[in-house]
Amino acid sequence: MRDFDGGLAEWEREGLPLESGDLLSIGPLPEPPRRSAETAGTRPVAARVSAWVSSRSIGELLGAWLGINLVCGVVYWLVSFLPGHGLREQGQPLAHGANQLAEAIYFSFVTGLSIGFGDIVPAGLVRVLAVLQGAACLLLFGAIISKLVSTRQDELIGEIHRIAFEDRLGRVRTNLHLVVSEIQEISEACGSGKTATDAMLTRIESAAAVFDGELRAVHDLLYRPQATPEEDVLESILAHVDGGMREFVHLLDCIPGSRRGSPALVTNVRSIAGHAREICGECVPREYAPHLKAWMDRIQDRSRMLAA
Repeated sequence: MRDFDGGLAEWEREGLPLESGDLLSIGPLPEPPRRSAETAGTRPVAARVSAWVSSRSIGELLGAWLGINLVCGVVYWLVSFLPGHGLREQGQPLAHGANQLAEAIYFSFVTGLSIGFGDIVPAGLVRVLAVLQGAACLLLFGAIISKLVSTRQDELIGEIHRIAFEDRLGRVRTNLHLVVSEIQEISEACGSGKTATDAMLTRIESAAAVFDGELRAVHDLLYRPQATPEEDVLESILAHVDGGMREFVHLLDCIPGSRRGSPALVTNVRSIAGHAREICGECVPREYAPHLKAWMDRIQDRSRMLAA
């Protein structure tokens, strides 16, 4: 209903269909079910582990990997106090001194790295621990590599988006400059006393279509920005839009009334006025500098002149 200034009354006068029914009888919408603490705690272990890994930084994951290896090394050394269990070197159980603790930690890191030299081997219960440690360290090491790759990938994607955004801004500025120059040239031709011929009307329709397309791009830049452009770049774009709106208003004044009814021209003028009407200092979702808001308000004023 954006094209019906009279609202619902004008909609009805145009004979357009209306939905019938008592909307009040629908009643309030049911609230979505809330997850209780018990339900949240029943998530699969794999999902919880994945969530924990994804929420940790590379440093934290590396610290966890080092911690697992150190703790498992101490456990290997402690289990060696049990007869028949622990680590063996050249077929003999490790002793219980400080040097043997260092060897147990060495075996733990070799296991965590999945190297497996074979100079020290587990025996008894620690075989299970060695398998679990190797699996856990492999998963953590894979998560670290994945985060390193994804971090670099995010940097590259961000750089690509930045280059594409700057290229888009450059195209908008260039196209606005060209279309404003075209509108000025046509307006000067009309101002010299010439009557708008069919060829000139075609140029006007073409310029209006291009200007409408660039104004849509500016509208998206203000309402759905991928990034925040520099103030001088945005000011240049808004100045071109303001100049194009001013020249377009003058251009329409020199077109005879009988020729203003061109469907293509009417559609484009209506679209230009509609998009420009939504560009104002208080309309856009972001906060801009006062001088940029002044440009936006001027564009909105031009839209009223164009729609008059």
